[in-house]
Amino acid sequence: MKNTFAKLSVAVALIAASFSVVAGTLEDAPFKISLPNNDWKLADSVAQEMGHNVSLVASITKTNSPLKSVIIKTLEKSPTTALDGLSAGIRDSFANPAVKKLSDEATIFLGYKARRFTYEVTQNNQTTYNEAVVFVAGNTGWTIAGVGLADQKGEVKKIFTFYLKRDR
Repeated sequence: MKNTFAKLSVAVALIAASFSVVAGTLEDAPFKISLPNNDWKLADSVAQEMGHNVSLVASITKTNSPLKSVIIKTLEKSPTTALDGLSAGIRDSFANPAVKKLSDEATIFLGYKARRFTYEVTQNNQTTYNEAVVFVAGNTGWTIAGVGLADQKGEVKKIFTFYLKRDR
């Protein structure tokens, strides 16, 4: 499972950096998304299975910009160790020479215990800045990643303000 997450985190960075992904439903998500204006588009019509109970469920893209966010959902058998597993997978991706770790820190995201990772991915002589937040709600692990060009760090950080805790 750890290898699945390592491959997945690099895939997230590479997928998000290269094109918009049309993906799945957010009905059971512990968050809602509030886009700031019509320049941002949410694609959440069909989940894209990635294997081992992992699905790419949605993406957010900014028109005429490389700024993106992707949302990955993982069904967990053991929620008590899920955050550690999700985090270990992202940490494993730092072994990839295309990935440069900038930070790995504990945080609270939408009221959930979480890990925030920042890293850069260089591919085809272009570097992207990536932030990923992983957290567990119930039996579901969530990875929310924001991606932009290296000089769009501030704009990538703002993407995380689009995610709001859902009132249940």
